[in-house]
Order: sequence, then structure tokens, then C-alpha cells
Amino acid sequence: MRYRALVTAELDVEVLKRTVPEIDFDVAGYCVDHEVMESAELAKMIAPYDILISEFETVNASVIDAAQKLRLIVCCRGGVKSVVDLQEAGRRNIMVAHNAGRNASAVSEMVMGYILDLCRNITKSNQLIHDRIITSDHRDIPSEYKDTIWGLDKTSPYVALRGRSPKMMTLGIVGYGNVGRQVAEKASVFGMDIIIYDPIDASMATSENVKSVSFEELLKEADVVTLHCPLTATNQKMMGYDQFRMMKNDALFINAARGGLVDEEALVWALNEHQIAGAAVDVVTQEPIPDNHILLDAPNLLITPHIAGASDEVVRKGTEMVIHKLINFLGMDLVM
Repeated sequence: MRYRALVTAELDVEVLKRTVPEIDFDVAGYCVDHEVMESAELAKMIAPYDILISEFETVNASVIDAAQKLRLIVCCRGGVKSVVDLQEAGRRNIMVAHNAGRNASAVSEMVMGYILDLCRNITKSNQLIHDRIITSDHRDIPSEYKDTIWGLDKTSPYVALRGRSPKMMTLGIVGYGNVGRQVAEKASVFGMDIIIYDPIDASMATSENVKSVSFEELLKEADVVTLHCPLTATNQKMMGYDQFRMMKNDALFINAARGGLVDEEALVWALNEHQIAGAAVDVVTQEPIPDNHILLDAPNLLITPHIAGASDEVVRKGTEMVIHKLINFLGMDLVM
């Protein structure tokens, strides 16, 4: 028996075809033109397919009702509840799989980039140069140093932009799942001490180089606090005024998880009042961020447009994960 699969996720379909030749693959939607298909459009074309491999398309009850042959849905995201009607799929005995951890490496790379940027003043010094604030036609330094530094007094970049070494810092990771573990692995290479708190499993088993602590301990001890937990009904705005008050005044805060985890007014307050030294966020409560958003005027804040998980490696990794799921599906079907 041959199967037909509809691919609407951004994957390497040629690799799918070569690796799983038992399945005929068609492409549509986001896979073709980076345009997300409406559910009504997807419902019109899903009938002949045994497998749906989606990403951003909403697979609601109307789509599933129209899927006369559908037996497997692979959602190429870490979470599926927001885009796949799991109850309806269960009612129809349709298997649902997802790609948990697909972008963990990409997000962890971005987090390390934030840490290096905030600690070593990369964006800040670049902006000072492009704004021509620290450029000059005059050099008032000894000739023996002319090829090494821009100046020596307290206003020189060498002094004023002196950074902090991650090797001398403690990283606090909130959420020790796929992404949190990758962040810990990369940070340990930089020599950072690692402490973690997992809101889902407070007694999370850790390695020799990773210490599990309470949330309050983490906030008080960490030089960098980074969030890597899912947004749930119980942890909305888990970072508020009280939590920022617990942090060190020279600590850094990073959120590459979900905007709803943070009270953004409290974050702005913490930055304005020098309660913390700086922050980086890849996610906000309203995306894209509006022109009048309060975060845009906050000092010492890096903001990126929800791109921490966007790298070419994610497509390759996602394709590999889908292949494994398809092979498992074919094996299960042979047994049945």
C-alpha cells in the first residue's frame, strides 16, 4: 500500500522523498510560498491524504472532518494544542506527533549571543561608532599603542566599554527542557556556573555541573536569568516586580520563551530604576511589537523579532525528525 502525504511545513521535501520512498509527497501552503493556508482551503484539499505534515496551518475540526483517509498528523512545532484539534483527532483515531526540541539548538545559540552582546557591549559599541559618537580624527595616545587601542583615559572605549566575562558569572536557567539543556551545555563551554529551576519538575535531575535550586534562590544568585519554560495558566507574568527586585542590580535578564511569562511594565521599571543592568527579549506579549510599546523606550534592552528559533539548521533538524516519525508510522502499520 502506498501512502499520500500533504506537506505544508517548511521542510526539505526532496530529502523526504529520497528517504521515505513508500510515501508520495505533495506540497502546499507555507511549504511553497511562506503563506499560511486558511483552514477552509486546507479542508478542501485534505480528503485524499493519509498523512498531513503541517506547521503553522490550523488543523481544526472542519479540516479533520474533511480528511476522509487521514491517519497521521505531524505538527512541526514543539507544541500542538494551539494549532491542532487534539480532541477531534483522538475521536477519529488519528495519530498526532510533534517536533519537540526542533529549534532547541537555534534558540540556545541566540541566548548565548544575547549574553555575549550584553556582557561585552557589542551592539552598544557598534551603535556608538555608527552614530559617530566615539569616532574622531585626533589620537591622543602614545605612539606605541597606536595599533592596539582607541584611547587610555576613563572616557576611552577601552575603559568605558569594558565588559564582563561570562566565565566569571552564574547562569540561572528557568525551565530545563530541550532548550534549557542546550543553553546549559553551551554556557558550560564558556565556563559559566549553571543553576536551574524547572517549574514543571522542581526536583529535576541534573548533571554534575548543573545545580538545581528554588526559583527564589535562582533569582538571587544568578548573574544572568534566562527563561525557557512553556506559558501556562499558572506561570503568566512569573517575572514581575517582586521577582526583578530579587535579582542582583548588575544581573541580566533574557526571555526567548514566551512574552506572557513577563510583566513588561515591571521589566521596564527594573531597567529604568537600575534594578537590573540589562535585558534581551525575543518575545513580547503583542507581536509584532507596536510602535508605541513601552519596551521600545527602555534602556539597556535588546529586542529581536521572535527569530531565536529561525535558523537553517531548524529546517534540516525538522526534516530529520519528521522522517523518523514517518518510518515509525510505516513500521506500526506493518505490524497492524
